Amino acid sequence: MQPNAARLLAEKVVRELFRIAQAYGKEHPFSFDDILNDLAVMLEHDALQLVSLKFYRPDATRAVLAEYNYALHAGAPQFHLDHAQGIGIVPLSPPFEMGLVVQRDILGGVYRGRLRLNWGDAPQYTRHAGFEHQDGNTAARTGGRASKQVFMDDSLRRAGQVKFFAAARQYGFITGVDGVDVFFHATNVSGFQPCTGQRVTFLPLVTPKGIQAQDVRPA
Repeated sequence: MQPNAARLLAEKVVRELFRIAQAYGKEHPFSFDDILNDLAVMLEHDALQLVSLKFYRPDATRAVLAEYNYALHAGAPQFHLDHAQGIGIVPLSPPFEMGLVVQRDILGGVYRGRLRLNWGDAPQYTRHAGFEHQDGNTAARTGGRASKQVFMDDSLRRAGQVKFFAAARQYGFITGVDGVDVFFHATNVSGFQPCTGQRVTFLPLVTPKGIQAQDVRPA
């Protein structure tokens, strides 16, 4: 990749990484410019494969609760409908910590001299059964080179009751145990037809349009 294009793409990804960290009240241990420089160098050498921002429990299990993955690639991949129109934030209960993991091709160290940070081996994060939500918003902003996937651990699942479901319009609302109504779309329903009053569980995703229920299942 050309140096200017690599830097522009890296900057778009790093800005989103910092916005997500800010939403969770966390700070990256390294500066914006240093991370930007290193990701741009890796992209320039076609060595960067995946950037992952992980939020995990600070205990012996180090179980990952939510992670935001950016797969770097060329071409025009297929994406799910981007109904969130922005960054989706998974609500987390404290305590949790944040870690940045980069998967790359070392290429025999040919670009090591241009890196500012010492990128070591990735820590052994665990991952439980959960749900992945993908959107094309990041791809649209990066010319189709970066896709974003949000992973949510199943322990974040919440209970609620279907307030109504308009089958013809393919959407409805779930009233959570806290009394808050949460929007859901038919594409986020897993293998059943919702009906008014039905008890369900879901994973919450906070978007610029409000809270949206993902992976809705019968209770």
